Amino acid sequence: MAGPRTSHVAVWTRLAHRARVLARALPVRICVMLATCAPVRAGNLDLDDRDGLNTTTIAKKERDIEWHKEKILGAEEVLGQNRSFVKPDGLRAGNYIILPEAGAAVTFDDNIFSTDAEKVSDFRSDLTPSVQFRSELPRHVLDFSLDGRIVNYLEHTDQNYENVKGRLEGALHFDNAHTLSATILSALDHEERNSPSYPFAASEPVQVWYNKAAVGITRDVGRLYGTISAAAESWDFADNVALDGQPLDLDYRDTQAYSTSLRMGYRISPGYDLIGKVRGIKTLNRGDATSNQDSLGFEALAGLAFETNPLLRWRIMGGFGVWDYEQAGQENLTTSLMEAEIEWLPTQRLTIYGTLTRRLNEIGGPDGSSLLQTGANIRADYEIYHNLLLNVGASIREDDSVSLGTSELVYGGSIGLEYYLNKNWLFTFTYQHDVRESDSDSRDMHRNRFMIGAKLRF
Repeated sequence: MAGPRTSHVAVWTRLAHRARVLARALPVRICVMLATCAPVRAGNLDLDDRDGLNTTTIAKKERDIEWHKEKILGAEEVLGQNRSFVKPDGLRAGNYIILPEAGAAVTFDDNIFSTDAEKVSDFRSDLTPSVQFRSELPRHVLDFSLDGRIVNYLEHTDQNYENVKGRLEGALHFDNAHTLSATILSALDHEERNSPSYPFAASEPVQVWYNKAAVGITRDVGRLYGTISAAAESWDFADNVALDGQPLDLDYRDTQAYSTSLRMGYRISPGYDLIGKVRGIKTLNRGDATSNQDSLGFEALAGLAFETNPLLRWRIMGGFGVWDYEQAGQENLTTSLMEAEIEWLPTQRLTIYGTLTRRLNEIGGPDGSSLLQTGANIRADYEIYHNLLLNVGASIREDDSVSLGTSELVYGGSIGLEYYLNKNWLFTFTYQHDVRESDSDSRDMHRNRFMIGAKLRF
């Protein structure tokens, strides 16, 4: 079956209409805050940060000293402001700071199965222990972290699961201008029903063993800078239980991906950079007896990163992608791509972020195929008091399945409070509303979640 060939102009028109509907559904006070901004935070060249590498060089750290001066004068986002008085001290062990955490949250979910056809509510608890070993070596970086998640439902115990993730990140600054970096990650994760890749026929959270290794070298000195990187990833899905109680074999979703990328920039003048990136990816997914999702893809984007002033920062990139699918009868995909973000600091107490993206998620579909995702996000952080933060957000995204030709529209909003009681205790309060409109009526969803959380940090 041919994949989606919807005009990107038509997609953005539909998303804009849905965004207006969402805005009318949000409380008036929230809408006023969102209306004051343009379309998440300026940072790396890649919004998705696919490789997760440490690309900072010694030269860049030295150059950022001037930017630190502007921060002192107020050009600093809310989340980046100095709150050392509520940050945990950690435990010193040689050249490492050990940062253990233990989090707990209780959520009331009025639609735990993420479908309006079977709307069931329940309470769930999330326990999130973690420990980070942060290096403070004289020059280099070698960090470790271990995270866990234990989810339990009050009544529907068949939806319980446990996750664990380990990560190693290193950076070798072998001179001021160059950094050799590497990341290794291994995680036992679970897909929940609200995930766009959750298979229609499954009845329980889908267990997936995810592994990734990436390596890159960065040059950042003077006007020209860039990173060359390569990564290997694998997803191994465990068998599940079908809705009728029969065993469900999910081996057809097992995937391996190998990619290489070049991200680069050129500083035209202070505050204005030409930026671009190219990426190639080989995806291996043999599918089942009737499908084959193996593909070879290529992406290229270019644009500009600039500051209107120190309080308003932009990054806009556009380009195209081409994917060649091996399965006979499946049309190759050629589509426009986009990454844009804005960071606005209207006051010292308010920071607003926004993003627009159009990208291909290579293993995002419930059948193991690719999803073409077009979406927008907006978020506002407001400092009510020095240890009390308000955050408000809204998002909208359209997912088009490349192989099935189906489409889903997902949108929603959230509002939350973060209260830093002291260096050791953080409390959170969140309300989230999500809507999914699908070509399949059984996937339509309206969902409300109320969450109260606490985190003990050392």
